[in-house]
Amino acid sequence: MLILLDSSFTLIKPSQPVGLVYAQYLEASTNLSVDPATIQAAFRSSFARAPSPTYAYQNSGHHTEVSWWRSLVLKIFSETLEKSSLSAPALELEACFDSLFDHYAQPTSWVLYPETVFFLEAASKIGTIAVVSNFDNRLAPILDGLGIGSFFKDVITSADALARKPERKIFDFALKRLNFRAEETCFCGDSYEADYLGASAAGIRSFHLTRPTNTLVDFLEFCR
Repeated sequence: MLILLDSSFTLIKPSQPVGLVYAQYLEASTNLSVDPATIQAAFRSSFARAPSPTYAYQNSGHHTEVSWWRSLVLKIFSETLEKSSLSAPALELEACFDSLFDHYAQPTSWVLYPETVFFLEAASKIGTIAVVSNFDNRLAPILDGLGIGSFFKDVITSADALARKPERKIFDFALKRLNFRAEETCFCGDSYEADYLGASAAGIRSFHLTRPTNTLVDFLEFCR
């Protein structure tokens, strides 16, 4: 049996609210103070509306992911500053993005959910475990730094597959790389569209994680 897992908000989550971190870095780079709640709202809105990256084979998937995040974060900054009647030089905002991107590459910027280690220890006894995530080359070192990297046969990201969930391509890429069939596989993630519907469309038995209604412990029973 193959057990596939999303990463962010499934196994791990940011150690601090995104709006607070963005506001702190923005102030450090520009000396401008913005309301964390305003930037949090801008993040949620912009992230929800953002199209998937356009992957080009001449560029690495990681490079494409970085460019996508750069455009998104600069848009969030722009919207937040405009609402606050503030402005900042483009070079300062670019530098702020670079600092933020590095911040979220650090394992200390993330924490495990309370049941993550228990789940991984139990799941490793019933199947092969791997991660399939809309992420980039930062993910594997983050999971290693949090002490859970050794549980995974592979950590597959959209940067590897040149496709993001819910596209079938990333699921097919993972199955081929791990040498499993869809009918031998279970998947768990927190996004209904990207994770549950995406994996289901690829023929994988899918579990929608909706904390606090259910947790990875419930997914463990699902796998069994």
